[in-house]
Amino acid sequence: MTAGTLYAIKNARGMLPRALVEWLELDIELVNPSDKAEEFKSLFPLGKNPAYQGRDGFQLTEVIAVLYYLVNLKGDAELEKTFYGTTLEERSQVLRFLSYTNHEITQSTIAIVTAARSNAAQEHYDEKLSQCLACFGYLEKRLTEHEFLVNDQITIADLFTATICATLYGFALGKDKFGGFSKLSEWLSKVLQHPVLKGKVDTSTFVETTISLPPTK
Repeated sequence: MTAGTLYAIKNARGMLPRALVEWLELDIELVNPSDKAEEFKSLFPLGKNPAYQGRDGFQLTEVIAVLYYLVNLKGDAELEKTFYGTTLEERSQVLRFLSYTNHEITQSTIAIVTAARSNAAQEHYDEKLSQCLACFGYLEKRLTEHEFLVNDQITIADLFTATICATLYGFALGKDKFGGFSKLSEWLSKVLQHPVLKGKVDTSTFVETTISLPPTK
């Protein structure tokens, strides 16, 4: 019998939790929420993804909390230090970038997609695009000064941010607008080769053109 069940989609916020379960060889069943929709909804009425249901009744939602739980469930102190840092400053920075990606990066992209799909005014779309570019520009600046987001090795913040960027590059954020972030592109290539993520992302599917307003008739 498994220790629990992780309900998570295969991309976006669900990609890294699923990858960790596989890489760490945790005794956890992986379920796509849509495959067991009624079961998932009964356990997690808010439909939060990812979500963990332990065999003992323990429940957990919110991706940052789920990632922390999965890494520590392995019981490997050195791995935990590698992924989360050893000093108070490093651990705080890891949490900072996890939060930044989970909110600023994802929400600024959602705003562009919403503007495009709702046929918003050009000024509104341009404003949301500018805000999103600024959010990615912050990561670019950080990676100009550091090889990785927190220290000289890949942490959980890098892995999570890479999965989110890869997902967004695959359907909304094109090379025409976001391809100029050279340091971010170099960093993404490195992080996607980490054993946790290797083979999980097909970069050939990254879109060329950023989602935009429909043509004016």
